[in-house]
Amino acid sequence: MSSWLHKKRKGELIELGQQANLLNLDGLLKDDLISALETHFQQNESTLGKQAAFSEFYRRTGSPVKRERQSPTESGAMTVSKTRRRQTRLAEEAESQEEPTPEKALVTRTPRTISRITSQIDIPASPAQLANVAEQQLSAARSWAYDLWTKTYIEEAIEFLRETFSSVTGVEITVLLIEALGLQLKTLQWAHPFDTPPVASLSLISYPVYVPDVRVLLTSDFWAPATLWSLTSLFIPLLVSYFFNLTLRSNTRHRSSKGAYAADPLAFNIVKALMTYIVYPQTLTPQQGAIAVIHYPSWGPFSAETVTTVREHVPGGYAGLLIGAGIGILVSIYDAALKK
Repeated sequence: MSSWLHKKRKGELIELGQQANLLNLDGLLKDDLISALETHFQQNESTLGKQAAFSEFYRRTGSPVKRERQSPTESGAMTVSKTRRRQTRLAEEAESQEEPTPEKALVTRTPRTISRITSQIDIPASPAQLANVAEQQLSAARSWAYDLWTKTYIEEAIEFLRETFSSVTGVEITVLLIEALGLQLKTLQWAHPFDTPPVASLSLISYPVYVPDVRVLLTSDFWAPATLWSLTSLFIPLLVSYFFNLTLRSNTRHRSSKGAYAADPLAFNIVKALMTYIVYPQTLTPQQGAIAVIHYPSWGPFSAETVTTVREHVPGGYAGLLIGAGIGILVSIYDAALKK
């Protein structure tokens, strides 16, 4: 093949072919283009050899008559090579004209492209590595859950409540709160402003909604029972236990303030039990026909109705008040025994 043609660019080769009246060269590869030009120049040497544009080709390659004829083997090999190159070019043109589909795009990817894509995916190489990855993910999830739990301060709140309730004061406050809430829930009047709308798609029916009627706070129906309970279960026992504080004398003698209370819890609960026994007793008044009627007497400025309201509406009633005082007495003795 002519080295002169190989030194030319593809555009220059196409221009030479146009000057030599050789058409349809745009779709050929450079090797096929050179082969086609050589063949055309050799077949038309008598015409093209006289032109200055092609004189360099004939000067370097010489006349086809003077060159040795190619052997049949070489000629056949060149023919087969040209045929294969043309078949390859036609196949590439046919594939380029077809619309690409996802299946064909996946098939036409080279192994190098596929390996590059798979190398970007972090796939464990063995079951042991897969187990390590799972363990790392589990550890990360545990660490995230622990951090979330720490930020909520739930553990600190639980420890605070535990420390508060693990004392005589915590037990007393709990008992008083139970009695006060039970009494207020019974003495407060509840209004019925509306009902919840039914939701047929969720099979939910309408439910009545009750809210406290704040207007009762302006009447004695609320304040009379609340005041009576506050005096008998809180203020009078607290006042007496403040002055009759045996814990203060015991710690003063030992020159230590550890374990001293502002009010003696044992005296507080004893006075509370006595006030319950004095204020909330029940008497049986015999009637005609040997039928006895339970009667609750009044106490000081509080009417019998107010005494009855407190006695019946405190959780557990009369027995509940005595049980609360008894729990306080036992806890106070146990606390004193632990501090000795």
